[in-house]
Amino acid sequence: MKGFIHYQLMNYIRSLKMIPPLTFFCVWIIVLYIYKGVPILSSYAVTSITVYLIVTWLTMTVFSIEEESEKHILFVHLGNKKRYLWGKWATCFVFSFILIIIAIIYPIIMNNFRGTIHFLHIGLAVYSHWTLALFGIFIGSLFSFSLKKYSWLSAVLVIVISLAYEGIIEKVSFVKWLLWLFPPVTQVLNYLNMGDSVPIGGEFWVNIGISYIYLIIGFILIERMFTRRNG
Repeated sequence: MKGFIHYQLMNYIRSLKMIPPLTFFCVWIIVLYIYKGVPILSSYAVTSITVYLIVTWLTMTVFSIEEESEKHILFVHLGNKKRYLWGKWATCFVFSFILIIIAIIYPIIMNNFRGTIHFLHIGLAVYSHWTLALFGIFIGSLFSFSLKKYSWLSAVLVIVISLAYEGIIEKVSFVKWLLWLFPPVTQVLNYLNMGDSVPIGGEFWVNIGISYIYLIIGFILIERMFTRRNG
């Protein structure tokens, strides 16, 4: 499995498909922090959304680096189709980790924040960036092998709806239950938009539980869809 993950990383780097999303990400981070004295958590909310978008983009390109014939050869070598999927996810996790480190550490090193950054801020930043990165991997992998003709359009649509969740409910309240099908992105970001002094109560832990239950169910469904589609 380690060999396959290493192969995926090297193959993806050689494909050069990583250049556009990573370039966009780095340029955006530099532009966002061009000024000093920015608020801590709201800035991290913006970079969390950026990670969400870029990881979705990266995931879809990671899943597209092999042709169909090469993919079936890898199935044979791995001996299990699930290992192929897990290897793809592991590759996405590696790139997600790199993006998250850059997004969190860069403004601290450059001393861009207004006020003192505390452990709570770092904890919330890690939680929001990592959770939205997982949502990005979920969306990217879901649409990489389903609705291939409209995969990019479908992924963008899901991202837009998940980010506009609260606004949609305010205007069209009867679709509230239908929107539970979309990643609970706003529940993750809400705590980063309350200012730099955030009260952490029971609701926060409930929202964490909802987010990760959604992800666990989502990844299990993708695994089953993938093995059935490639059975």
